[in-house]
Amino acid sequence: MEASNIQMAGKGILRTMRASNDAVADLVPVDVVINATLAAAWYSGSQTLNRSKNLLVYNCTTGGINPFRWGEVEYHVISTFKRNPLEQAFRRPHVNLTSNHLINQYWIAVSHKAPAFLYDLYLRLIGREPRMMKTITRLHKAMMVLEYFTSHSWVWNNDNVAMLIAQLSPEDKKVFNFDVRQLHWAEYMESYCMGTKKYVLNEELSGLPAARKHLNKLRNIRYSFNTILVVLIWRVFIARSQMARNIWYFVVSLCFKFLSYFRASSTMR
Repeated sequence: MEASNIQMAGKGILRTMRASNDAVADLVPVDVVINATLAAAWYSGSQTLNRSKNLLVYNCTTGGINPFRWGEVEYHVISTFKRNPLEQAFRRPHVNLTSNHLINQYWIAVSHKAPAFLYDLYLRLIGREPRMMKTITRLHKAMMVLEYFTSHSWVWNNDNVAMLIAQLSPEDKKVFNFDVRQLHWAEYMESYCMGTKKYVLNEELSGLPAARKHLNKLRNIRYSFNTILVVLIWRVFIARSQMARNIWYFVVSLCFKFLSYFRASSTMR
């Protein structure tokens, strides 16, 4: 995935993917894979006599011994980017995970394609070349590659990895550490998100105050829009439905009685 595409996704366009909250993500940091590969090469070289007879397979995975579920991935990514938001975010950070294909397609249409189409329309009106729909299409193609892995799960045997760890000296265990049981996922995801912000999107930490202010602005815009939308819909129901009017009058009278009771209680005290 190109950096420009990652930036568009990070700014708030890509918000939903097909996955189960309870499914294990089975993430493995790249440095763990490199260390395991080096250790396996060393062990294979040190067992020259048995190398042709025994071909070992090392399943360096986290799902069986240090599971990290997609629901946890969602929580840690969102919480990190809310504390340390991206600069000039297009939308507030949010993720929807679902294993239902129809619901996933609905959120793609509402949360991906609709905003991208409206932004492209805005770009056309100001005389700039539209680019968001092309970007979102390329991102969805990349997501389709990952969808099979996010919507399925497997069980791997880690016996050979445990054996390989046991063969290392204490010093080598520190230098070539690939023991995934030591991974602390909350810290890892925060470091991963902050690394993406700094080294992929080229955003400095000095811009965090302005980014937080911009995120609060997006939050206020969203709350205002939702409030106006609810009021307009409710007004339509009140205008066309006697039941809606009755409910409205009941709620208003109930609030009035509560305020009257509160004032009377305060006067008595």
